[in-house]
Amino acid sequence: MLDGYSSQASMDRNIYEGLSSPNIHTPHNMAEYASIITHYPEAELWAGGTFLMSRPDSYPSRKMGREIISLASMEELHRFQRNDRFAEFGAMVTLDEVMSTGKAVLPKVLLDNIRSIGSRLITRKATIGGAIATRELSTTFPGTLISLDATVEIRFIRKKRLHSRWMQLTRMLDKNGKVSLPPGGMISRIRISFSDKDCQYFTSIGSVLSRPSEAVAIAFTASMDQDVLDNPTIAFTYPDIGILYSRDIDNIFSSLRFPLDEGEFRSLEQIVFTFIDSSIQELSRLQRARTSGILRAIIDDLNEKSLTSPAS
Repeated sequence: MLDGYSSQASMDRNIYEGLSSPNIHTPHNMAEYASIITHYPEAELWAGGTFLMSRPDSYPSRKMGREIISLASMEELHRFQRNDRFAEFGAMVTLDEVMSTGKAVLPKVLLDNIRSIGSRLITRKATIGGAIATRELSTTFPGTLISLDATVEIRFIRKKRLHSRWMQLTRMLDKNGKVSLPPGGMISRIRISFSDKDCQYFTSIGSVLSRPSEAVAIAFTASMDQDVLDNPTIAFTYPDIGILYSRDIDNIFSSLRFPLDEGEFRSLEQIVFTFIDSSIQELSRLQRARTSGILRAIIDDLNEKSLTSPAS
């Protein structure tokens, strides 16, 4: 028995050698957060944890001295408010809570995005701030918020003081299509206007978490005025690459007159892929095919809307 115990103890040492528990910080307000992030500027922010815990070797960690700041106890990040023009969510509001509080007023494209993410097991934990700020992988959520011209409040440390700034989400994309925060920065609030656009599309194909190199998501919003689009916005998300958005592509959509024939669609498709290819590394063949299929489905529906509108 003693030999067996010794063998098991040796095995346990081999299994757990190099593993370490992280240091967890739990601020209750912004002042406490500022103090912690000042002392530990490389600390990881923990919101719902649905992404971090899905990564290999996330826990236990092999990284020594790992610092994690849990945002769960910060009451102000759980707040929701609305008026006649927009809804404002604290970064720790879960996607399930976004659905339940804003189902009657929030834009269809946003609700469709949340429904596509998965079961309530995920949406009850995943937070709106975490869905935006994930760095290693782009979720489908920022692209949808970009299509709605959402704005985000950023809290960040400068000269050991906590500052805040509201920014359009489009301005937070770096050259690689990733949402970029300043050092020690965090998302505190997200503001979403109530959209009256009558053309709203969200489509996601493939698994963001398990097969990111194959997944594609496109969010598109616009209003149709007879045969032209008013204020169109389109964002492409490739989880393993980034989020692609260009005002120039929006302007191309504004110049179209519907319905488009096959030649006009092919020209539009070529322009879109020229933009994509010039912005990022080459897409996989499957991602290109899925992008083309989603784009065609959107144009087909816009063609039908233009042909069935009362003024046509």
